Amino acid sequence: MATQQLAATLNMSDGSTQTVTSTATWTSSDDEVATVSTGGLVTAVAEGAATITAAHSGQSGTCAVTVPAAEAESLSVTPPTATVELG
Repeated sequence: MATQQLAATLNMSDGSTQTVTSTATWTSSDDEVATVSTGGLVTAVAEGAATITAAHSGQSGTCAVTVPAAEAESLSVTPPTATVELG
């Protein structure tokens, strides 16, 4: 399954920033499409769309996640060679 690491950053009133990825609360709007770990790692589960939300210190931010349908890349026939006898 494909994954994507997200980061959460608080933007402070004095202009500074604080990375809170590991301490934010992470949620997915649809766990059947994409899940998110407590550290912000998003894992695709099935085709569709979900919103990932990070919350910390009374603030929240979101990331729109799209999981596209898998497309066929090739087709294999097994075995690649065969001998078929008459009779």
